[in-house]
Amino acid sequence: MLRLQGINAVIAVLVAFVVLHLVFVPEQHSIRTTFSTLLGGTSFLLMTWSVVLATRLEIFEEMFGGLDRMYQVHRVAGTFTAVFALVHFFSIPKELPAGVDPVLNSTFPSAQIGMAAMVLLVIGLFVALNRKISYSRWRNPHKVMAFVYILVIGHFMNAPGIFFEQFSAAGILLIVAGLIGMIALVYTMFGMNKRTAKHFTIEAVNSLERATEVVLKPVGDMLKFKPGQFAFVEIQGKDWSEPHPFTIASAPDEDRLRFTMKVLGDWTRKVREELQPGGEVVVRGPYGRFDASKTSSKRQVWIAGGIGLTPFLSKLRAMDEEDNREVHFAYAARNKEEAIFIEELEAIATDRHNITIYPLFSDEGDFARIDVAKQKLPDPLTDYEYFICGPKPMVEGLMKDLKKEGVKRKAIHVEAFEFR
Repeated sequence: MLRLQGINAVIAVLVAFVVLHLVFVPEQHSIRTTFSTLLGGTSFLLMTWSVVLATRLEIFEEMFGGLDRMYQVHRVAGTFTAVFALVHFFSIPKELPAGVDPVLNSTFPSAQIGMAAMVLLVIGLFVALNRKISYSRWRNPHKVMAFVYILVIGHFMNAPGIFFEQFSAAGILLIVAGLIGMIALVYTMFGMNKRTAKHFTIEAVNSLERATEVVLKPVGDMLKFKPGQFAFVEIQGKDWSEPHPFTIASAPDEDRLRFTMKVLGDWTRKVREELQPGGEVVVRGPYGRFDASKTSSKRQVWIAGGIGLTPFLSKLRAMDEEDNREVHFAYAARNKEEAIFIEELEAIATDRHNITIYPLFSDEGDFARIDVAKQKLPDPLTDYEYFICGPKPMVEGLMKDLKKEGVKRKAIHVEAFEFR
């Protein structure tokens, strides 16, 4: 769940800029100039937040409620960055203010730099929001946003004083934000991958029904993680260029790292057909806050749809005999053949008195729905805390229906596993 701590931090920075900008307005400012520069500064601060969140630092995961939520904020901030930048561009006075040296302005052309940044920003936003463009084609062009950020800093640092007073309160805030953003940008481009990388070799590639299990052996230290977390998997070698996020299916105390990947597209199909034991893999992480052990509630309902099983598989494999949570686990699949690891789940439930498994097969007319939950759960829906992972329509439908039944939003936990 998205945490207000992070949102409040974003709002606080924006409010501070707005107040400083409006309280200390230069006397020579027109209303139009004040309004336009306000939008420009707000756009830059939102872009800075996007850059900072791209560092994937743990402190921001804690503030926003997980990397998945950070990327949601990153995407929304990027969208409003472009919108505010467009309005800023069309509302800013186009003529040079009185007293500005035209020769100096042509040497450091703030307007032209700003126009180039805006065009690239709008193109980048279109590419980012166009779901028809594949992840592999989107990933590298998206890196151009780093160059755009540098252009934006160059734009306002070279702007005439009437538009940007460097030593005003609002100007100092923007300069400090720019310094923080540049540090974050350098770290993201040159430090993040090196710091978080763990090296593995492929020990086994196991074909399952419409899925593939990849078992990795650590080369050095084992990746430390919590059940329910995910990591970015980058297979080394030709034509394995981009990393992909997958939930870790193994337990934290295992000496191997296991990922179960549903065959959904070209990359996962290539994993199934071409990946061989002995290859090298770099894993970066862990990330996520989909943790069922930290909640105060001992009565929990877990709902998995298809490959959404994997975080719960890690949780079940990690549970010890002293864990006294009452867990009702609904596992929805098309049929028993597609219900991967169903035998292992049933064996765990047999050994543990506090775990109940509910297989739901759509071919037999059983679905992950609230009316089904009412029939199977021994107590009212409001007595439980819910953890849901699966296809987006299923997750959104269950959340909507649970709220209608009186279940509080804070009692519903989902993994928003999207990074575009």
